[in-house]
Amino acid sequence: MEEFGDNKMLYLRDTWRQGTMICDVLPINPSSNGVWPEPKFSDPNINVHFWNYTFPHLQMIFLIISFLWQFLHFFLRRLGMIRFTSHMLTGVLLSKSLLKENSAARRFFSTEDYKEIVFRLTGACSYMMFWFLMGVKMDMGLIRTTGRKAITIGISSVLLSTLVCSVIFFGNLRDVGTKNSDHTLNSLETVVIYSIQCLSSFPVVGNLLFELRLQNSELGRLAMSSAVISDFSTSVLASALIFMKELKDEQTRLGSVFIGDVIAGNRPLKRAAIVVLFVCLAIYVFRPLMFYIVKQTPSGRPVKAIYLTTIIVMVSGSAILANWCKQSIFMGPFILGLAVPHGPPLGSAIIQKYESAIFGTFIPFFVASSSTEIDISALFDWEDLSAIILIMITSFVVKFILTTVPALFYRMPMEDCFALSLIMSFKGIFELGAYALVYQRGSVRPQTFTVACLYITLNSAIIPPILRYLYDPSRMYAGYEKRNMQHLKQNSELRILSCMYRTEDISPMINLLEATCPSRESPVASYVLHLMELVGQANPIFISHKLQTRRTEETSYSNNVLVSFEKFHKDFYGSVFVSIYTALSMPDTMHGDICMLALNNTTSLILLPFHQTWSADGSALISNSNMIRNLNKSVLDVAPCSVGIFVYRSSSGRRTINDTVSNLSSYNICMIFLGGKDDREAVTLATRMARDPRINITVVRMITTDENARENSEWDKMLDDELLREVKSNTLVDIFYSEKAVEDASETSGLLKSMVNDFDMFIVGRGKGKKSVFTDGLEEWSEFKELGIIGDLLTSQDFNCQASVLVIQQQQLMI
Repeated sequence: MEEFGDNKMLYLRDTWRQGTMICDVLPINPSSNGVWPEPKFSDPNINVHFWNYTFPHLQMIFLIISFLWQFLHFFLRRLGMIRFTSHMLTGVLLSKSLLKENSAARRFFSTEDYKEIVFRLTGACSYMMFWFLMGVKMDMGLIRTTGRKAITIGISSVLLSTLVCSVIFFGNLRDVGTKNSDHTLNSLETVVIYSIQCLSSFPVVGNLLFELRLQNSELGRLAMSSAVISDFSTSVLASALIFMKELKDEQTRLGSVFIGDVIAGNRPLKRAAIVVLFVCLAIYVFRPLMFYIVKQTPSGRPVKAIYLTTIIVMVSGSAILANWCKQSIFMGPFILGLAVPHGPPLGSAIIQKYESAIFGTFIPFFVASSSTEIDISALFDWEDLSAIILIMITSFVVKFILTTVPALFYRMPMEDCFALSLIMSFKGIFELGAYALVYQRGSVRPQTFTVACLYITLNSAIIPPILRYLYDPSRMYAGYEKRNMQHLKQNSELRILSCMYRTEDISPMINLLEATCPSRESPVASYVLHLMELVGQANPIFISHKLQTRRTEETSYSNNVLVSFEKFHKDFYGSVFVSIYTALSMPDTMHGDICMLALNNTTSLILLPFHQTWSADGSALISNSNMIRNLNKSVLDVAPCSVGIFVYRSSSGRRTINDTVSNLSSYNICMIFLGGKDDREAVTLATRMARDPRINITVVRMITTDENARENSEWDKMLDDELLREVKSNTLVDIFYSEKAVEDASETSGLLKSMVNDFDMFIVGRGKGKKSVFTDGLEEWSEFKELGIIGDLLTSQDFNCQASVLVIQQQQLMI
C-alpha cells in the first residue's frame, strides 16, 4: 500500500488489488458504491469514503449552499433584502475568511484535484444558463419603442459615467501595460474597477425589480428600458475593445491584417469574423427556426421535449464558441436567448422548465463558489485598501449623479430620480461574474477581488431596503379626489374598468355592464382589461388594442375579448364606448396595471371577477385560483376608485338579462342595506340599474329596535337616511323598498336564507372593518374576507344560493 503515497486521485477510481498488482479502471468513476460500500482494502485509511467521489461531493455542496442561503434569506427578507444578498453572504461564510487554509472544511469546499474542474464547469454552466434565460425573457422590441428619456438615461448612466471616470483617473492610465509592483495599485486594476462599477446590466436590474415587485410601476418600466439601452451599448463597446486588445496582443501590422490574419488559424480578425457570422446565423437562421417550432406547436399544447433539448445543446455550443473567440462565455447563450421568441409557447416553455432549477439551485452555487476566494484577513495590512475604496466610491458617485441629472432634466420627482439612480447603480451577479473572470485571468489581485465582492454584498444589502422606503408604487393610486358612483353628477358618463382573467369571465361581465342601463343620456365608458400572466419574458407588456400601441411578433392576444366586446359596443352604439387593453405581467404586480389604468381614465368603478367559477347548473366548482384571489385583495387595498367583485352564478332558466325578454319575465335584483359608505355606494348602483325596465330592484334595509345596539355613528346614520329618502322619492325609477327587523346575527342568516331563491342577483356592500349587531359573530366564520360578511354568507355552500352576488367597496379616500 505504500505505492499509493498521497495520490488521492487513484482512490477515486474503481481500484482493487489482485495479488501483487494494483488494477486501475479508466475513466474515473464519479459515483460512489453507496454510503456503506464493502471495503476493498484491508487498510481502512486507503478505502475511499463516498463523499470523496465527485458526484456525492458536488451534491453535498449543493445541499449545504441551498440550506445556508435559504436560512439566511428567511431572516434577511424581513429587513427588505433580496435573495442575491443571501447568496453572497453564503459565499462569505464558505470563503477563506472563515474557513482557513488547509483545514478540513476548506479542503471540502475548495479542492485542488480534478474535482475542481467539475465544480468550475458546473458554475460556468449555471452562469451560461442564467444569461440564456435572461435573453429569452428580454424583449428587444424595447430598443425600438424606447423613448428619449430611457435612451438618454441609459447612455448617460453607463457610457458617459465611464468617460468621466476615465478623465478623473487619467493620470493612472499611462501605466497600463507596464509591470507594476505587486504591492502597488496598478492602472489596469483601476480601469477594470471603474469600468465594472459604471455598468448597468439588464439581468441585474430586471431581477432587482422583480424581487421588489416594481417592474410594473412607471419607474420600473423606465429602469428596464434604460438598462436595455445601456446593456446593448456596452455589449457592442466591450466586443470592440476585446477585438482591439486581441489585435494589440497579436502585435499584427497594418499590412498583415488583411493578408496574414485571414489565413492564420486563431488570429483576432478571424475570430471577429466568426462572431459576426454567429450573430447573423442567430438572426437569420436560428430565429426563423424558433418561429417554425412555434408554428409546429398546436395552440394550448406543450412544446415537444426534443425541441427544448436541441436548443439547450445549441446554447452549450454557443458558449464554447464565444470562449474560443475570446468573448465572455455568456455572450453566445445571451445572443441565442434574444433570438428565441419571448412569451408563449416557446419562451414560456423554456422558462417554466429551467427557471426554478437555475435560479433556485445553480445560481446560488455559482455565486457562493465565486465568492470562496474572499479573504478579509488579507486586507488588514494592505496599503492600497483606501485607494480601491476611493475608486469604488468615486465611480458610484459619478454614476449616481449622471443618472440623476438626466432624470431631473425630464422633470421627474426628486425621490423618483434618486430611486432610479439607485436601481441603475445596483450590483449583482453580472458584476460578480466580471470580477471573477478578471481575477482568474490575473488582471486583479486577491485583495482587490475581496474588496470588490464585499462591495457587491454591501451594495445588494443596502439599496433594496432604501428603494422600498423611497418608492412605494401604490402611493400613486391614493385617492385624494372623489371617484365613485355616489358622487357622480346626474346623467353623467359612468366610467367602468372591467377586468378579465379567463374566457368564462367575458359573458358575465358583459351581462353586468348591460345591467348598468347605458343610454345616450347617461352613457357608459367601458375600459376592458384582459390580464395575462407574464411567462417567458422579463419586461411587462401593456397593449392598447384601440391605439395599436404595442405589437408582438405574430402573437395575437385577447381575440375572444376583442370580438365579444366589439359586438357589445355595436349592440349599444351611441350608449357604450369600449376601449380594450391587454396586460401581461407578474401576478404579484397585476394590480398595478389595473389601478394605473383606472387612475389614468378617472374611472368610478373597477369590476373584478371572483376567483371561483361554477358549472352552468351551479352544482360543481370548476376553477379556484388563489392567484386571482390575491390579486383581487391587492386591488381592494390600493384602488383609486370604487371596486366591485362579481360572483357569477347562472340562474336556473335564465342566463342573461336579454333572456328575460324572450321569457317575458324580469331580472330580479336585491340590494341588502345594513348602513355605511359601502352600502350607500351599492344603493347608488342599484338605483341606476332600476332605470332598465327589464330589471326589478328590491332594497331591503335591516333595522333593529335596540337603539343601544346600533354601531353606526350619527353622521353615518344621517347619510344613510338621506340617501334612502332620495331613493324612495325618485319617480324616475321603480324600486321596491322594505325594512326587516333583525335583532342578532342568527336572524340575519335566517332572513338571507329565506331570500336566496327569490332573486337572480344580490348587491351588497363589503363593509370592511364595520361592526354591526346584524353580523356580530359571523366574521369568525367568514371564508372570503374580500366579500365582506354578507357577501361571504350568500356565496357559502350552506346557503346553496344560485344567484349571482356583486360586492361593492366604495373608494377609500386618503383624506
